[in-house]
Amino acid sequence: MKKIVKILATILVFFVAFPLLAGFVTTILWNNILTAVCGFSVINLWQSVGIFILGQILSGGFILGCFFVMGSIHHAMGHTRGGLKHHWHNMTEEERKVFIERRTTFGFNHFHHNHQKDGDAAE
Repeated sequence: MKKIVKILATILVFFVAFPLLAGFVTTILWNNILTAVCGFSVINLWQSVGIFILGQILSGGFILGCFFVMGSIHHAMGHTRGGLKHHWHNMTEEERKVFIERRTTFGFNHFHHNHQKDGDAAE
């Protein structure tokens, strides 16, 4: 239950509270600077939130924010960094050999080796 609360809190902060706060700051800056200097019209909070979200989408910041949120959700689910490293150090030599054999058998290292056989090269 705690994990769900953490996930919902993270989503709430990144998708509701942060855009509202940024929209509030954008409203203040826009109305105090751009109306006086450039003669633009005054905007309200929702217009500035829309400008902020549009800017995030166009600049790629919104997508990066989503990755940060997903990382936070991953962390809230109890998955921590270094889990495999910790697991590897607690393995015996036999367990390590079995682990390496399974990786080789299931083809997890196909990115590093060319599996083309001599007969396949002629085709």
